[in-house]
Amino acid sequence: MPRRRDPLSEFNIWPAFTDALSGLVMVLVFLITVFVITEVLIGREMMGKDSAIGQLQRIVDHLEGLAGDAEKEAVRLRGRVQGLESTAGERDRLMAQLRDELAAARAAQATLNADKTKAEETVTSVQEQAALLSARADRLALELARLNQALAANQQDLTQKDAVIVAQKDKIDALDSALKKKLQERVQELEKYASEFFGRLREVFAGNPDIKVVGDRFVFQSEVLFPPGDAALSASGSGDLDKFAMVYQQLAARLPPDLPVIIEVQGHTDRTPIRNSRFPSNWELSTARAQQVVNYLIQQGVAPQRLAAVGMGEYHPIDAADTPEAYRRNRRIELKITSR
Repeated sequence: MPRRRDPLSEFNIWPAFTDALSGLVMVLVFLITVFVITEVLIGREMMGKDSAIGQLQRIVDHLEGLAGDAEKEAVRLRGRVQGLESTAGERDRLMAQLRDELAAARAAQATLNADKTKAEETVTSVQEQAALLSARADRLALELARLNQALAANQQDLTQKDAVIVAQKDKIDALDSALKKKLQERVQELEKYASEFFGRLREVFAGNPDIKVVGDRFVFQSEVLFPPGDAALSASGSGDLDKFAMVYQQLAARLPPDLPVIIEVQGHTDRTPIRNSRFPSNWELSTARAQQVVNYLIQQGVAPQRLAAVGMGEYHPIDAADTPEAYRRNRRIELKITSR
């Protein structure tokens, strides 16, 4: 059986000791090296101390110069800071103003947006209306073209009719001139007849102051023909009308049949009212007297178509005075030569 070995008897301490000793030697060498280096450095430091102090003095001088410059710069910067502070105040004021303007601009923008919306709605409506108007314009253009065609046809027709109208106008002018000439001749004939007729009557009734020619009228005072307030012819009045009819018949024989001569018999009263069963007013009395004269002249052979009876009442006096003589003058029968 083999013999076990004791671990302690087999342990060798020398290698470990050698290693420790080697480490200690190395530490000592390191320390000595550091000491030598330190000495060298201290020596060098002592040698360059004077030069370092001069250098430091120069640095201090330079730093003092820099400090002066820094103080000046600080003063300048303080002034600038104050300027910046005032500028900052102005900036704050401007910022506030800008904020107000921005708020106003935003409000204006909101208003513009609302107006834009309304404008867009209006534009849409206008566009719709424009479309309707365009369609209507197209229809009107078609209608206008149709009307132009019709107008052109009508214009041609009118041109032809104008030519006819011009020709007819020339004829009408010629007829008008001839008619005027003929009318003038008739007027002259009528004036000649009236002048001759009244001239003969003036001769026949020259001795009677109540029967006379006044202008273009032959006047009988009512008392010559009628009793007061009555329309029945008196005997003397009938005799005077016989003379009138005789003069007319003498001239009528030479009167052209186509000359439109009318003897208008007008009855006039005064302002004295009359009220009875036969004559309720002067209108009825004046008309009845004029009609009585016309009837009598027809009986004496005067053509009815040459006579006209007109009652004038009291509304056309020849004397406006309120006297018996004026009343007598206003009560009259007038015979006037006129035409149709």
